[in-house]
Amino acid sequence: MGEKRGNLVKLIYDFDTSNMCEIGMTTEKGIKWYRVTAKRFRSWDGPRRLTGPKEQPGHGVKAFQNIEMKTVEYNGPLYLYETNIEKVFKGEEKYIETITETDEEVYVRRGNRL
Repeated sequence: MGEKRGNLVKLIYDFDTSNMCEIGMTTEKGIKWYRVTAKRFRSWDGPRRLTGPKEQPGHGVKAFQNIEMKTVEYNGPLYLYETNIEKVFKGEEKYIETITETDEEVYVRRGNRL
């Protein structure tokens, strides 16, 4: 039903969406990491990392008890939220939403209202 909201294009995910997506926010004690959805992760203009298992676990309860995880810094492309429009990474630690001051002329509707 996304077509009713104008979401007609399939979003590009340049990473494994089954991994845990985390964004980093700088605090007085260093970087604090927060889990987010893959859709939010691709539009965060700040530190990003992915955490997932090193290998596929086997079957049964014992296979899931000691799973080794790996965490990888993500330096992939940055997209406007809910679009496939790439933006330049600036490290401002904020979400790149669809309408910003610099993009207004692209998104002007009839009557010059956003």
